[in-house]
Amino acid sequence: MIRIADVEEQEEEKHQSIDPADDYPTEEQDFHAGKIYCANCIHCKLVPEKSTGDDRYVLRIRCAAGKWKKKLGEEKLYKYCTITRRYLDNCDTYEEMGDTRTYIRELKKSLPEKDELYVLFQGTEE
Repeated sequence: MIRIADVEEQEEEKHQSIDPADDYPTEEQDFHAGKIYCANCIHCKLVPEKSTGDDRYVLRIRCAAGKWKKKLGEEKLYKYCTITRRYLDNCDTYEEMGDTRTYIRELKKSLPEKDELYVLFQGTEE
């Protein structure tokens, strides 16, 4: 036997408004306090990497201190557009460049959403 109150409660739960903003992390949820963000380290360097064509390249990030390694020992490079998501619990070579929260927030605003191809500049000689 089903009680009327139980049915009414179930109907209320079905019709509660759903806020789509709940699905997206807020700035507070997106920032991990106490973590070391590699983008805010003095050893985090922007480097060009050749792409599919001879005259094109993409931007990558590398650790000048040599902390990013693949399993076989090669240097690991990260996409420029994803560097704000790279953080560690600790790093013995980390040198902070400023307020991490502010820097990461501003960097996220200015970074491209996906990889962008760049063309090498070829000067003309006269």
